[in-house]
Amino acid sequence: MSLGGFKAIESNLHLGSISAVDAVWKSARNAVRGNIEWNSGKSPISVKGVDIFAVYMFKEKKVRLLKSSEKLEISLEPFNHDLLTVSPVTVVPRKSIQFAPIGLVNMLNTGGAIQSVMVVGDESLIRIGVKGSGEMRVFASGNPVSCKIDGVDVEFCYHDQMVTIQVPCPSSPKLSVIEFLF
Repeated sequence: MSLGGFKAIESNLHLGSISAVDAVWKSARNAVRGNIEWNSGKSPISVKGVDIFAVYMFKEKKVRLLKSSEKLEISLEPFNHDLLTVSPVTVVPRKSIQFAPIGLVNMLNTGGAIQSVMVVGDESLIRIGVKGSGEMRVFASGNPVSCKIDGVDVEFCYHDQMVTIQVPCPSSPKLSVIEFLF
């Protein structure tokens, strides 16, 4: 699959790549190729002026940064798959930290859990509204000072520019508010 030629992204995007064997594909190793078309629509994540995107690769549990003009080639073995989540990178003004919400990685639609993203004033605080529970991941170029869920400090792991926290099942249907202070 080729990620390139971004026109406009209105939210993070979740991609599924699946390899299958049929009469057209004769080799043991096949590449799935295509271009992504971005359509406009409502989204909790603004991408105006964004030129760098975080691409989370589900199988590798890693993130890669790509400029909107760069491509990412993916080759899959027959009957294999991978999931990718693409999210625009924002810069936290005060500390020049690059940040991109990935979502709840235990869900098939990882980024679909993200309902809102806000950089609070000129502080080094990012607030994310999340619907659901599970393992939340975000790309961050620096280690956060603290993480909170609904105002309560929570443990987090920072490794390979990824912040990971566990979002518990909410006691009501309201959103969980996750805060990352840098």
